[in-house]
Amino acid sequence: MADPYFHDALDEGQTPLDPDEARGLKLGWVATRTDLNDAEGENILQGMRWARAQIRRKDVVVNSEAFLRQLHERMFNQVWDWAGTFRQTERNIGVAPYQIATQLRQLFDNAHAWQEFGTYPLDEQAVRLHHQLTFIHPFPNGNGRCSRVMADMFLLRHGGEQFSWGPAPHGRMVRQEYLAAIRKADCGDIASLLAFVRS
Repeated sequence: MADPYFHDALDEGQTPLDPDEARGLKLGWVATRTDLNDAEGENILQGMRWARAQIRRKDVVVNSEAFLRQLHERMFNQVWDWAGTFRQTERNIGVAPYQIATQLRQLFDNAHAWQEFGTYPLDEQAVRLHHQLTFIHPFPNGNGRCSRVMADMFLLRHGGEQFSWGPAPHGRMVRQEYLAAIRKADCGDIASLLAFVRS
């Protein structure tokens, strides 16, 4: 089955996980990237089922820090002990850890305003939400996958349809196209990302 929430890491098959990559791993049997992808894939599906049930509830605010944390936890809690917890260390991407909560609050306030005032078409709102979540990079890992699910839940909550996240099958070439579109969005040009999510 093609996975529209393709892995954040390139699939390197039998490549063993190094100790840094395995820090926080709950499953002793996971030794390679293939093992990790399989374990995370099942957990992600469970997280998506939870999210779909939540968006049917009128009292749940999808574009909120609480929903984001719960979604990430539900997507990765069977694999990682840090699921749903904001990162505490600097990375080569993302804002400084002390800025995460503030940046998220500003993003979610913006998303509410986009809805209230119709600032952008719905697809563009979801793309901007997704892109800014990946830019903030709030969690130690799984940010791309979680932000793609967040964008889809935002669309569904507001009467839209989920994105395709590129042409099927979702493999290495699609991932490269996605990353190229993300890099353009980082520079202020979201046209490529908008086109990609419906391709």
